[in-house]
Amino acid sequence: MSTGPESDLKSDPKSDPRWQLTLEVANSPAFERSPRLRSFLLFICELELSGRRLEINEQQIGIHVFGRAPGYNPGDDSIVRSQARLLRQRLEEYFRVAGRNALLRIDIPKGSYVPFFEANAVEPEPVPAATQPLVALPAIAVPEIPAPTPLPPPAFAPEKAVGLRRPVWWLVAAVLLLIAGAGSLYLWQTARHHEQPRDLEARFWGRLFDPTRRAVIVPADSTLILIEELTAKPVTLGHYLNHDDLRSLDLPKSITTIQPGDLESSQYTSMADLNLVARLMTVPEISHGQVQVRYARELSMSDAKEDNLILIGGARANPWVELFAPEMNFAVDYNWSTRQNTVVNKAPHPGESATYAESLGGPQSSAYGLIAFQPSLDHQGDTLLVSGTTSAGTQAAADFLLNARTLEQFLRTIVRPDGSIPHFELLLVGRNLGGNVPSWSVVAYRTKA
Repeated sequence: MSTGPESDLKSDPKSDPRWQLTLEVANSPAFERSPRLRSFLLFICELELSGRRLEINEQQIGIHVFGRAPGYNPGDDSIVRSQARLLRQRLEEYFRVAGRNALLRIDIPKGSYVPFFEANAVEPEPVPAATQPLVALPAIAVPEIPAPTPLPPPAFAPEKAVGLRRPVWWLVAAVLLLIAGAGSLYLWQTARHHEQPRDLEARFWGRLFDPTRRAVIVPADSTLILIEELTAKPVTLGHYLNHDDLRSLDLPKSITTIQPGDLESSQYTSMADLNLVARLMTVPEISHGQVQVRYARELSMSDAKEDNLILIGGARANPWVELFAPEMNFAVDYNWSTRQNTVVNKAPHPGESATYAESLGGPQSSAYGLIAFQPSLDHQGDTLLVSGTTSAGTQAAADFLLNARTLEQFLRTIVRPDGSIPHFELLLVGRNLGGNVPSWSVVAYRTKA
């Protein structure tokens, strides 16, 4: 049976047992880890129990829970709808596990944001075996056991036997105990060596592919490199968001076969980026989350603020990187005078360089890869940036990330005493052999407190 705003307690919803249930759910571990879902639940339940059901709509939720501007168009912003799906899933999980014995349950029917409080169908718990009624068993005739036959006396004196053999058995027992202890220690260390890194790797990917938050993988827009080469001007995020600027590019007069609109409508990305996308799809933790692959030009600012992003490519080919660059120490930059990609080190440590330039050509040509694990823009999730001075550098960064051994070893190096993984930046260098990097080494890294 559902209850509505006509309750006698609507003038003081906080004295309503339904509000107490709402607080129990909102304060449960599953909701404490997701502040936005917690605020969503509290907002709609308080309105419902206060008799203000008509105020529960998508626009009001967007304004008061997700900070949207008054008058925003929900048709252009799906944040409330996507979070409502997660809220329904989280409530279903709560009342299936932690709240399975609650007298009431909270339900939000699809197509609505109004919460309903219904009687919870509690399944009787099975009676433990120890409390089952005892059943009398029929008497069983036990045959009489004959008395044991005495053993013959030993052929040697007991005093001498004990005196000769007792030290030997104590020695053997001590040796066996030492062997067992050493074996147990070895097995524990081996298990710790193998399981701890695996746990760190799973927790790292689990933060990006969080079941309560959408993850969006964004390959680079390689068309921008062509536009910059033709116009000799960088394309900033502001120009990138304004498609009219891309349609009205000032191309050199010598180029007559390409129109500005052709470049604006073109969508190209590199094989290195697509290879990384395909490999990310094999990460086991990806099955737990909501994952989308979005072309960089189709991403919106609201997506960038509310989702866990995986940005592939430097700022030159993926302008969304600009949003995170101010908080980063390393950045892939393009030197227009030398026509060369470099890595800028904003605050070099002793022994480090301020810039790292790729070496082109020859057997010793090198490529740099950059991995940055950063907070999301709303600081409710995480963002991963993967780039390189060339496609080979991006490949080196991808190989490092998706090699369980190297990633686990690095995470074990930076993990905090409490076991949490800090945000970090990692700069790699590898030898470029025909666009491939067979091996790499760590140049420098940074972690955030």
